[in-house]
Amino acid sequence: MWAIVTGGLWCSGCATYIDHISKAHAAAERGDFDAGVDELNGVLGVNSYEKIPNKWSALRPLAALERAMLLQALGEFEWSARDISAAETELEFLDLKMDTAGNIGKYIFNDSAEVYKTQPTERLALNAMNMLNYLAMGNVEGAAVESRRFTVTREYLASIDTQNHGAFGSYLAGFVFEQLGETDRALRYYEEALDAGDLQALREPVVRLSQSGSYEGRKLKKYLNELDDSKSSVRKVPTSGGQANGEILVVIGLGRVPYKIAKRIPIGKAVGIGSLYITGNPNVLAYSALKVVTYPELVERPKRVTSATVMVGGRSIPVELITDLGKEITREYEEIKPKIIGAALTRMIARAAAAEGARAAARQKGGAVALLAALGTEAALLGLDKPDTRSWTFLPNKVYVCRTSVPPGQHELRINLQASPSENRILLVDVAPGGFNVIAIRVPR
Repeated sequence: MWAIVTGGLWCSGCATYIDHISKAHAAAERGDFDAGVDELNGVLGVNSYEKIPNKWSALRPLAALERAMLLQALGEFEWSARDISAAETELEFLDLKMDTAGNIGKYIFNDSAEVYKTQPTERLALNAMNMLNYLAMGNVEGAAVESRRFTVTREYLASIDTQNHGAFGSYLAGFVFEQLGETDRALRYYEEALDAGDLQALREPVVRLSQSGSYEGRKLKKYLNELDDSKSSVRKVPTSGGQANGEILVVIGLGRVPYKIAKRIPIGKAVGIGSLYITGNPNVLAYSALKVVTYPELVERPKRVTSATVMVGGRSIPVELITDLGKEITREYEEIKPKIIGAALTRMIARAAAAEGARAAARQKGGAVALLAALGTEAALLGLDKPDTRSWTFLPNKVYVCRTSVPPGQHELRINLQASPSENRILLVDVAPGGFNVIAIRVPR
């Protein structure tokens, strides 16, 4: 019996996913992204970020996505794209609307050995982040492939969850097809991006493309009419020597989204939250010696870099929020939290019933032995019932965009990151006549 108790306590100390990658997070906090990549290499079982695992265990696809975000922060866009593409084939999708409480509970609890299931916001961000990788490399064709994958996911999510709009991915897809000369397709994506609001980075391309395109979606038409009514002007930079202007698009991802930790709450509070999703007789919990429920709770992360400013050639360019991934992930979590806690209570009822069985079987040997048997059984089952804290933790908490038209040639780009202390980056950007340059700035701290 003491062996059972010891085994249960040992299992309860097993590392969760967030424990496995804690050193990578600590490295990112101090700005040492190379060290963070090295830590994730260890989780992936490789000795270099140029390698991917031969075998994909349950943690590795998600760890590859984490490494991809740090590689993006280091400007290693080719390897970041490789990691995202490799991980994508190993992931499944968690349907928050259709999956039952039992299915979600099975995923959330004690299934960390199973394939990771991305939630809707994560799944949309996957293709959007890879579009950004390809655009930063100047590979429009690769970005177009990712935009098509993004569209398939977005259309599916639109059929089950209208709150998942993916404006960031839609904006990038619009930019991709604008560069490919597919005007109407670009306008369709820009119309989807209107979910982010009236961005200045959206006005100029929409007005310009609508003058030559034939697409007139309802939302787009209304938007253009409102711009006409407000007599909003679109500032343009004069051409140089008769050559067509180019464009600079800056995408800035700041911070990291909320993450999951194993948390315990009293049984009474848990019943109040998840009562609709309990299977079994909760009265048996009255006999349980363990009066807490363990579940994966979403927690906020401190924001070290809060905003950014951008100047191109001495001109200040508006930096605008296009997506709040942290808010979207929190909304999704709150939606399924009652199901998660209901599943936790259901499993706790099963543990308590098993403990009562052990107590009844041992009762003939004396009260103390019966109590020890019940406690040992319950402790062992509790230790094995480990909440799954996996999530894509290195996704940016917020994504900002700024965009400007510039004469062809070299331009100085100054980016100031508002933090303590502040951080300044100066880049020299070459833009060809009629061309573009996409600058991806990822600051995961």
